[in-house]
Amino acid sequence: MGIFDKMMAITLGIGGTKIDTIVHTKKIVPGKRIEGICKIKGGKVEQYIKDITIGVYTNYKQEVDDKEVNKTQRIQENEIKIDKTIQPEELYEIPFSFILYKRVPITKHKSKVWISTYMDIQGSIDTSDRDYINVEPNEYMTNVLNAISELGFHLREVENEYCPARLIKYNFVQEFEFMPLGGYFRNRLDELELVFVPTNTHVDLVLEVDRKVRGIKSFMSEYMGLDETKLRMRLENSRKYTSDEIKYEIERLLRMYS
Repeated sequence: MGIFDKMMAITLGIGGTKIDTIVHTKKIVPGKRIEGICKIKGGKVEQYIKDITIGVYTNYKQEVDDKEVNKTQRIQENEIKIDKTIQPEELYEIPFSFILYKRVPITKHKSKVWISTYMDIQGSIDTSDRDYINVEPNEYMTNVLNAISELGFHLREVENEYCPARLIKYNFVQEFEFMPLGGYFRNRLDELELVFVPTNTHVDLVLEVDRKVRGIKSFMSEYMGLDETKLRMRLENSRKYTSDEIKYEIERLLRMYS
């Protein structure tokens, strides 16, 4: 186990300690706990691991100089102390468990979510592992999406878009785009866009109709209080809402603007 092996592990990471993150949670939803295990495999030389950091990331699009650019957003990080020297070829496992932030987008259409795990290795380059996960709608999101579907709308696209609003704390919003294919709104609206804005006490549903007239960023500016014209609905975390209740309120709001 010569000096050459040690230098290769330190400078290039070749033959060094590796990490593999495995998620055990079968149904992953925003606001709920996600669990799994990190498997650390020693390389050709012993290496001291200070800690590992598990980060949750997503992608979003942004217009830059009239071009669409794909960017990455870190949503949350969770640090696990290791403080251990991993021996050559040693297999060391450590479980993880944390609450997925409510702002983590669901993974549908163009929206992706992944977990990146980084090892802080003393005197060496960091080693990382990326694992894509499937994030499903939680209960209130499911009720809202079902209610909109029952009003005759078809979900056409789900995408994360750049939106630098201070209220949402991140650089993006997840936008749900619907087309009215039946019912009362079929010949009255061109399309409907929806953004969920969850907080610790409530969830705001930000709705926009007829995107040909206004873009989602201008509508979010209205939501921030820069304009008196708003189309939104608030769901309090302290109570349960049925799909029928949500459907009634959304229909009432849309009829005001159709």
